Parts: sequence; structure tokens; C-alpha cells
Amino acid sequence: MSRFYEKHKSVMDKIDGLFLGNTVLERGLVVSPVIVAATTLQNSVILAIAYAVITFLTVFCTSFIPKRLPYTIRVIIYVIFASLVYIPTAWLLSLWMPYGVFSVGIFLPLLVANSLIVRKSETRFFAQKKPAMLLDLLCSVAGFVWVICLVGAVREVLGNGTMLGVPVLDWKIPGLLFPFAGFILIGFLAAVMQKLRNALKDGEKRTEPDSESK
Repeated sequence: MSRFYEKHKSVMDKIDGLFLGNTVLERGLVVSPVIVAATTLQNSVILAIAYAVITFLTVFCTSFIPKRLPYTIRVIIYVIFASLVYIPTAWLLSLWMPYGVFSVGIFLPLLVANSLIVRKSETRFFAQKKPAMLLDLLCSVAGFVWVICLVGAVREVLGNGTMLGVPVLDWKIPGLLFPFAGFILIGFLAAVMQKLRNALKDGEKRTEPDSESK
């Protein structure tokens, strides 16, 4: 695995938001919706779609805002633009899954001011050229999507005994539907990702003396 990482390091660095630099597991951003609201796969899908649409369109479109504007004004514009994207997104989701939109509660509109829009736009995305920014943005969004969907699916199956409302288990652990279980599950996934990251990095370090001796 370490050899694969070494061979494709440049590519892995470009898509690190998907796994090794995951928005939730490594950077600790946009954690609240995953911990509190992702108790079913349906909730997770709703939040994932809204997050993907709002974040991608907002970051991409606001990247054209002139940097000569004061930082505070730019951030306000980012949030206003995200709010404008949120309105049709939430409306369409409410037509598709009205009960699901109600069940995620305040965490749906809170995506308007998520960390990738408010904080990482200036410090990460806008510091890159457009093609690199788009790839990094897509990977960061996809990283959030797979984490929240995985957490929601696991908690629904084990905590409620269902998958998308269909019974799949005869037993259940209701405690997994509470926020503390979300913390534990995110912590476990983050630990697994850290273990993988260390394994890849250690493999890379072990090859450095060999390359220097040559």
C-alpha cells in the first residue's frame, strides 16, 4: 500500500480531501450534522445533497469575487450567495422527502454557513488555480458525502434495525441514535483514517534513506 502511495503521491495529494485529508475525519469540519442529524440514511442523503449543492456552487461562483474587496464583505457575500442557493435546494428536497427535511431540522439551513464556505474558501480553495480548485473542492465535498452517508446507514441499521425504513434486523441498539454515539463513531472512523495515514507516511519515510544512498 505504501508503494502505491509513493508511486501516486502527486495524485493522492490532489484528492486528499476524499480520504486522507477528509473534511470531517481529518480537519474536523462540518461535524455537527454528522453527529446529531445523521441518524438514518435518509437524513444523511438529504444533508449530503444539500451540502454538495450549496458548497460547490457557492465556493465556485464566489471565487470570481475581486480580492480587493475587504475580507469581511467577501465573507458576507459568500453567506448571502449560499442562502440564495439554499432556498431552491431546500424547496426541491422538501418536495422529494418532506418528512426527511423536517427531521434534519436546523442542520439543513446551517449548511449555509459551513466551514468550507466561511473559512476554507479564502485559505485553501481560492489560493489555487481554477482546475486544481475544482478538483480539490469536489473531493472535499465527496469526502463529506461518504462519511455522513456511512454514519447514517450504520446508525440506522444498528440503532433502529432498519435501512431506509425497511426492517433488516430483529434487534437494535437505540443508544446509537443519540449524539454521543455519533461522536464515538466519528472518532472510530477518524482513528482508522489516522492509522492508514500513518502507515502510508511511514512507508514513505522508510524509502527516503534508500533514495539518498543511491
